[in-house]
Amino acid sequence: MKLVQPPDFDLDDLDLKILREMEADGRQSISALAKTLGISRAYAGKRLQTLLDRRVTRIVTFTDPRVLGLRTMAIIGIQVSLADLHAAADRLRALPSVHLVMITAGPHNIIIEAMFTDPKDLAGLLTRDLGSIPGIKSTETTTVLEWRKMSFSYLASSGLVAGKTRKPEAPASDHLVAPVSDEGIDELDLRLLNELEADGRQPVSDLAKKLGTSRAYMSSRLQRILDQRIARIVAHTDPMALGYHIFAMIGIKALPSDTSAIADKLRYLPNINAVVIAAGRHDIIIWTMFPTPPDLSAFLDKELGGIPGIISAECTMLLELRKMSFPYLVRSHLAAKGETKAAKAPPAKQAR
Repeated sequence: MKLVQPPDFDLDDLDLKILREMEADGRQSISALAKTLGISRAYAGKRLQTLLDRRVTRIVTFTDPRVLGLRTMAIIGIQVSLADLHAAADRLRALPSVHLVMITAGPHNIIIEAMFTDPKDLAGLLTRDLGSIPGIKSTETTTVLEWRKMSFSYLASSGLVAGKTRKPEAPASDHLVAPVSDEGIDELDLRLLNELEADGRQPVSDLAKKLGTSRAYMSSRLQRILDQRIARIVAHTDPMALGYHIFAMIGIKALPSDTSAIADKLRYLPNINAVVIAAGRHDIIIWTMFPTPPDLSAFLDKELGGIPGIISAECTMLLELRKMSFPYLVRSHLAAKGETKAAKAPPAKQAR
């Protein structure tokens, strides 16, 4: 998957409002959307369908990896010989434990993110899997200790609403921040989540029929999954359609006494999608997006530069996105168990 500018499509105030509503709840009905926006149901459905058809946004299901037992996450910077760069990226994207592959400019020319149920599996990735890929010269591993923010809602992260900017909302609804349910999930939940990954807006009646349960029982199951933040069904908008063309991962070195407080401050800054506390060369890592390089420069100077306790910041620029499979964690989990075939990326474009 490459970061490619979508077809020329100017978003107006209504488009931005629709996107923001769907980022908050990707399953809301067209009737509810129309009522919130003060427009007719037919017009709301038409406008949303246009955004989906033009691939400005898509409805996706993000399952909390912790409910699948994926509690070990690593960010691995890889230095690859230039002649082997793209071939190595293709080999990396085929690894089931790797959910993000980026070609980058910075200390490393490839960065991957991987998740595991057992920390020992990380050692296997570093030695067995990476060791078998030609061209890899060196690796640097950072272990994620704690998520402080993880948002796939780009409008909320940027504070952009109807073409205007405002302070981003408190990240209380961030994915991966809410505690995991003590009840866990069972096989029916897994099958339901797998269906939602294929199409997060399919009706409860269809889900009940596919999974062999009553509509009422399926409705209660789905509501529990949403209420307990086991999964979120949201609109995932192409940031380039919103005018963002600069993507940077920034590693921050901080004073130990200030690390937690700095991470909390970063959660509320605009243009930040994710904040983690890490173990490795950096104490905090953030993922950011900006319209232009000067905007990134201003962020480093005025925003990060104004936070006490930050010792240094190192930027890695994203050049090409080769894999991002976080919306398909359950599918990968079931495929690894041999219970389902790896499916193609779902269309999930119909506005209901």
